[in-house]
Order: sequence, then C-alpha cells, then structure tokens
Amino acid sequence: MKKYSSILGSKRILFIVSILVFLGCNEEFLDVTPDHYLTEGNFYQTEEDFDQALLGVYGGMQDYVLSAHFLEEGRSDNTTYDNLLDQGSLGGGRQYGFLDQFKMTSVAGPISDAWNNIYGGIKDCNVTLFYLNSAEIDPDSAKMLEAQLRFFRAFYHFVAVRYWGDVPLLIEPVSSAEDAFALKRNPTSEVYQAIVDDAEFAISNLPLAYTGNDVGRITQGAARMLLAKVYLTRGEYGNAQIQLNSIIGSDQYDLLDDYAEIFDPANKNHQESIFEVQFKEGQEGESSNFIYQFAPVGSRGVVVLGPENSPGRNIPTKDMVEAYEVNDKRKDISVAYFDRNPSPLYYVNKYNHDTDPDFSRSPDNWPVYRYADAMLMLAEAINEQSYQTGVPFTMLNRVRVRAGLPELTTTDLPDQVSFRNAVAQERRVELAFENHRWFDLVRTGKAIEVITAFGIKEKADPTLVPPDFIAYGPESFAITQDKLVYPIPNNELDLNPNMTQNPGY
Repeated sequence: MKKYSSILGSKRILFIVSILVFLGCNEEFLDVTPDHYLTEGNFYQTEEDFDQALLGVYGGMQDYVLSAHFLEEGRSDNTTYDNLLDQGSLGGGRQYGFLDQFKMTSVAGPISDAWNNIYGGIKDCNVTLFYLNSAEIDPDSAKMLEAQLRFFRAFYHFVAVRYWGDVPLLIEPVSSAEDAFALKRNPTSEVYQAIVDDAEFAISNLPLAYTGNDVGRITQGAARMLLAKVYLTRGEYGNAQIQLNSIIGSDQYDLLDDYAEIFDPANKNHQESIFEVQFKEGQEGESSNFIYQFAPVGSRGVVVLGPENSPGRNIPTKDMVEAYEVNDKRKDISVAYFDRNPSPLYYVNKYNHDTDPDFSRSPDNWPVYRYADAMLMLAEAINEQSYQTGVPFTMLNRVRVRAGLPELTTTDLPDQVSFRNAVAQERRVELAFENHRWFDLVRTGKAIEVITAFGIKEKADPTLVPPDFIAYGPESFAITQDKLVYPIPNNELDLNPNMTQNPGY
C-alpha cells in the first residue's frame, strides 16, 4: 500500500472533512475559516487529495479487522474466551461470555462498535465518491479511485447484511441529521443487489496487480473474491464458479510451499495473498496487536514480549484443536499451548510475531482473502452443482498436500454429501482464526446443527470452566434461527424511531 505511514493521517483528515462538510457548516462559518483548514472548498481538488481520502478508507479497514473476531470467529465453535477474564469483560458491558454462549443483548459493546465501524467506513466511501463524481481529474484515475471505494462500500455492506439481516443501504452521503434519523432498514435483496453492482464495477476497473508502493491495494482478484463469496452466500453456485475460475485462471496467485510463510510479516503480500489489511510495526500508529488480544491472561513474558497483560480473547476451543488430523502441519503453526496454573490452555499462534518489549504492538497483516480460500470455494461451488471428480478433488487435495495430509479419493468421498463435509472440514482447519468459520456455518445452513452439538460437548467437557457469574446453563448455546443474526444495537434504536429490532431480541 502506498505510504504506510500516511494511512492514519488520512483517516483523521477524512474524518475532519466529513464533519465539516456533512454536519451543517453554514456560509458564515466557511467565510471565517482560515485557509489552512480543510473544507469542501479546498479539499477534494486534485488527484492527490482523492488518493489521500482513499488511503483513509484503507486505514479504516485496520479498525474493522482489529475487532472483527468478536462477531465472526468468536461466534463459532472455533474460539471462546479466557475464563480468567473479569466480570466486566465476560459479563459486563462487553458481554464476551454472553456472546460466546448466544445470550448477549442489544447493548453488548462489540455489536455497537461493529455498527459504528462498518457504517463509518461506508460513510467515508460515500463522501469521497460524492466529490469524485464532479472532480476535474484524469478520467482513468477517477475510475480507479471509484473502483477501490466501491469495493470497500460493497465489502462493508456485505459484512453488515450478514451480521444483522435487513440493514440501511447507504449509497449516497447522509447530509443532515434529519436524513440520518430517517434511515430505515432495507430488505436484504436490495442490499445484495447494491453489493453486486459495486463489486462488478470494481472488477471492470481494477488491475490484476500493482507494483512498488501500490502493492497491497485492491485488485481485480480481490473484487472477484468478494463477489464469489456473495454468490456462495446466496446459493448462486454457477455465478460463484465463474468468478473463482477467473481468479484461478489469472496466473496471479499460487499456494506457498510453507504454511507458516503465509503469516510471516517478512513475507507480506505474497503470491498466495489476494487481499490483506496492511499494518506496520513502529511509532507511526500503523501497528497491529492481534497477539496481544489473543494471548492468554498471565502470559506476559512467555507468549508476548510487551508491557501489558494479555486479555485472553479468541482462545481456541478443545473442539477446534481436536479438528486437526494427525500430522497436519498447520496445527503447530496455528495454535500453541500455554501450561498455565490454573487453567492451562491453547492460544492462537498464527500472529505471534511481536518483537518490541516496550510496546504492545506487532507488524502482522491480516489475511482477508487468499488463494487457498479461493480453491476451496471453487471445489464447493462445483460440488454444490453436481458431484464430480477432477477439479473439485484437485483443489481440495492441493490444500491438503501442502498441510502434509494424504490426498482424498472417490473411495474416501463417494458422493456429494461426503465431499461437502470434507470441504467444510478443510476450510475450518486451513482458515482457522481468519474469521471465516461463522459465516461458513451460516451460509451452508449448518450453524444451528453444529453449534447445538458443540454446546452439548462444551458443557460436558469445557475448554475452560466458566466463572460462576457466567456459568453454563440451559440457555447456553441455545441457538435458534433468530440467533443467526445479531441484534440491532440498542443505541441505534434509541436514536432512530424508524429502526426496528430483529426478532428474538
């Protein structure tokens, strides 16, 4: 990505511009604004201005991925929370334990945080697109800028519609408080159509690859991955196959030989990477902190180097650790064991690359889309149309062989159902702790079945015995159809009388 250190500054500038422009700056205020302040009159003038605003949108993805695990991986059977966390985290305003047990309420902190991050990102896209529409800059450059912005707008709407179902569809800036309070929830069908429209525009106007400082920006392959995931989620397997065939046939990507190299900060934006969110260790404010979120309580000096205590989030469940086959090379790369007394436990090891003993920061990028994901998606998309040998088995087995596992044959997987289950299993272990599992369970119709069985197992033999204030009971893991989406945040209901709550909350 161009100029890593400029992302945070661009985020701040874009926020300032958005506030000035769209929260009621009247003529009198603008008349007395000094020249060195940013207003709609002196920003959004040049291609550099628009690119600076776009980098702010890229920077917003950092905020999203730093907390997405709460509502994605943590919602699944892959991870839980450290039982040594205090009541304020597990059962207070954050409600981590309640989220884990499907007992959360509409005031849970991670849910309102996610709403604000997602719609803040959409707002940033729309403000820049609004001015880009009339900008006097090179038309080709304008299309490239628009394509990247529309990718992000589609990406955020896609997350939102899977989190909450019917959600506000915003494809224009909200220019007044009255407009903001008048927002309503659009049907999922309308939201998905807008996502497809944005993704198709991005595909048509983005390059296959970048060079130099632009490496890390959104490519045509990333836009195709987004659209393929939309089609898989909608059950449009033929359309998904078209997009995935284009990715795999582009000769832009391939599997790395060593699974560990995928996550090595020294190997960012590698051949397997289709899109990853960029971070950089250092004092510029561009570092990540995944290992500092995922390390167990009390592991300072053993798991992490930095000065802060570890908050014990995204802890692998026993069920997840047991999902790895014997001799699977991915296991020791993905998870590690902390022999703590009391409550020894596994922790997520993929992002364990901190090097600074004085600050809780690390250089790890976050993988959003990678080639192994595309291969397994293609295997799934073809199999869902009809069971067949050839390409689906090739895609599945290439991922398995890299992990040191034997190839599966038609004797092992003789029909569509057995192949479907094999792909689901492979996705779970290949993409563990990359925020795919919950969405996979929901879109394949397996969430209620899998989580119910997981809950029975977890209550009988807990990964970590929960503290008394959030002890397992009859309501723990009692997942229903209503629980496949999250509640609309309570503060949104308070602010907007047109906003309605999801059933069951």
